[in-house]
Amino acid sequence: MRAASRYLIWCVATLMLVAWFLNWDQLEALAFQRDRTFRNISGIAVMTLILFQWTLTLGRTVFQKSGSQWGNWIDWHLRISLLLPLAVLVHSIAIGWGLLALLPLALLASGHFGSMLEGEANTRKNLPYHIGLSVATLVMALAHAATVLMFN
Repeated sequence: MRAASRYLIWCVATLMLVAWFLNWDQLEALAFQRDRTFRNISGIAVMTLILFQWTLTLGRTVFQKSGSQWGNWIDWHLRISLLLPLAVLVHSIAIGWGLLALLPLALLASGHFGSMLEGEANTRKNLPYHIGLSVATLVMALAHAATVLMFN
């Protein structure tokens, strides 16, 4: 599942970068992505998936201390990692500017490093990047949500 996640992340990142350079977000076929109601609903879906990932991570920390197995938690974490890039793509095909450029790139980079967490050596090497980018994604997503709520 990790390899599929990594492949999907690279496909979505490439598609978003091409769409950004070619202004595909302005195509009539993608006009639905400019609709405020669609953006709000799809943004809530993306935020829900991000928060679910963090809930799994924090739940793992709590339950691992009480003896529960991490295997069930990681399976759900990996399943959501397959949905998250697609949800971001549906929310907006083009990368924005400033925070709106950093947010999807940090999210996709976090997923990439997360997909590289196989084996002790790779985990030791990639886990700090995965965690750091995950924290950055959460902070930027919350800032983005607050900005949308204040100014829409």
